[in-house]
Amino acid sequence: MYFAVDWTDKRVDFKALREGRLKRLRESMKKHGLDALLTFRAENIRYMTGLRPLWWPITFITRNASILTQKEDPILYVTSGDMERCRATMGWLPPENIRPCASMEDPGVTDSMMKEFAKTLSDLGVANGRIGVDAVTIDMLYALKRHLPNAEIVDGDECVKEAKAIKTPEEIELLRISSKCAQIGMATAINSLQPGIRECEVLGEVMKVFYSLGMEVPQCNLIVTSGAQTAPLHRFASDKPIMPGELVFMDLGGCFNGYFSDFTRTIIFGGKPNDMQKRIYNAVYEEMMVVHELLKPGHTNEELSKAARNVIKKHGFEEYGFLGILGHGIGISGFEAPLIGELAATGEKVYEFQPGMVFSCEPAILVPNVPGGGGVRLEDTILVTETGNEILTPFPYDENLLGR
Repeated sequence: MYFAVDWTDKRVDFKALREGRLKRLRESMKKHGLDALLTFRAENIRYMTGLRPLWWPITFITRNASILTQKEDPILYVTSGDMERCRATMGWLPPENIRPCASMEDPGVTDSMMKEFAKTLSDLGVANGRIGVDAVTIDMLYALKRHLPNAEIVDGDECVKEAKAIKTPEEIELLRISSKCAQIGMATAINSLQPGIRECEVLGEVMKVFYSLGMEVPQCNLIVTSGAQTAPLHRFASDKPIMPGELVFMDLGGCFNGYFSDFTRTIIFGGKPNDMQKRIYNAVYEEMMVVHELLKPGHTNEELSKAARNVIKKHGFEEYGFLGILGHGIGISGFEAPLIGELAATGEKVYEFQPGMVFSCEPAILVPNVPGGGGVRLEDTILVTETGNEILTPFPYDENLLGR
């Protein structure tokens, strides 16, 4: 979103960003009793090493890896086609710490790479220690155990999640910038609306803005949907024309320098909302205001979830409002721990909100068969502060749907 300049240093300090992340990782490793971390998730590798990965429409855990101990610089194993680029540009890592990684999809190749990782861990003096691993295929896990027979291989994913949950000042600044980019995209989407424009055309205008601002990838399969396709929700942008009197549901966000934005606005296009649309919208808005009020130190995810869902019950939309989760962490991944209000399963960990946590909260009510559409979601990205919170997406809500 901005260039490097010679007239100020009051911008993101990327050296401090990398050092702050490693400090948090090592503190978490100490807490979990880990001698080393071996990571395969793209977001965890970036958090540890600063690697900008080759993004794919599917998630790979078989193309890159990274290793960290308490004392040594991280070691990055990067898909072989990217190794020379990384050695030329990632000056914060010794060149010998950037090594080629084969695609671990073939059992024989997987075995060779696990043997290589085991040798590196042995060279670092931790082959007989407690090693945390974040995510692997079964083939990878069995091969790793074969080559590290004396190591205790344990879950390392929780260790990294805990480290990432509290953002450093540099991470927070990147999240602010990413959220600003998303808001520019939202304004572009709304300004592009005209009778008959297709949902995919609106999203095309957004993507042009995102890439022109230097964003790397969208946050997910971004959503521009309208009318009857808001309930049940069509989670993509189709070739449907958008017509006056319809709700337009837009979930937009992207990645800026490794940090994601994610927020949603639902608006009424080119006409007056009907009474049911206003009822739905006001209920969702009230739920969001509860989120703004309780997403602060001294409150828990369980408390917030119950209070927000009670708003839906009060408005008589319980059948249509208990959808997915209420909120999720966001940072170097577009969707990460901790979670707020998971509904599809029990067992969610109860925790108190801490300064430095950042959440994307997304209350929704989706009522089918409403003329012009009855699906509404509002979503804000919110930073928990020492004294309360900061809304990172202070984008206007629809005054027409609020009845103001």
